[in-house]
Amino acid sequence: MDFKTLHLGDLPELLSLQNMVYEDLEDKEVLQTLTEREFKEIIAQGFIIGAVDDGHLVASRSMYVPTPDEEEHLADEVGLKDKEKVIYSEISFIASSYRGSGLQTSMGRHLIEMVKADGRFHDVLTTVMPENVPSLKDKFRLGFKIRKTTYKYNGKKRHVMHLHLWEPYVRSGEATRIHYTDTDWMLEHGADYVGNDFDGEYISYYRK
Repeated sequence: MDFKTLHLGDLPELLSLQNMVYEDLEDKEVLQTLTEREFKEIIAQGFIIGAVDDGHLVASRSMYVPTPDEEEHLADEVGLKDKEKVIYSEISFIASSYRGSGLQTSMGRHLIEMVKADGRFHDVLTTVMPENVPSLKDKFRLGFKIRKTTYKYNGKKRHVMHLHLWEPYVRSGEATRIHYTDTDWMLEHGADYVGNDFDGEYISYYRK
């Protein structure tokens, strides 16, 4: 299995893989698909990789550099002032026969190293659907923390998750353990806490 940076020549295979993964999903809300134009923009920015097995693209993961004046900028949700230093963790998808092997997280670590090497960014932000347990586990394994739970994208419930590339979060005090489905608590209290880790059932929150 090899990782490679994707280019415009990979776009047809990338779109085909996305469509195949989307059609295989029982819950289509888990994957927010991208258009050809959006993929072209991400490819131009340079932070998109693919996993290739036997010459075939079997997975992809990307990051996206938002403009500082982008509508609903995630930095505003977590109080980050320098938007020039923010990058988003974007779409990832894996062919069904390759799931469960840790490939998503391996690609995530590879991308994080690419972003660090670039040197322009301090913070990685992303949103996760609260019921998407595999995505939550992946983000926590990569070091992301839940900074806020809110409504995004025309009323969809989402965690806003944050990874500081150079200063890891240091927890303090006692943990408040909240079941991952208790989004009412998260919506009401989450702005005062940081979701630090996830055991597959409970998220450990620490007061900010």
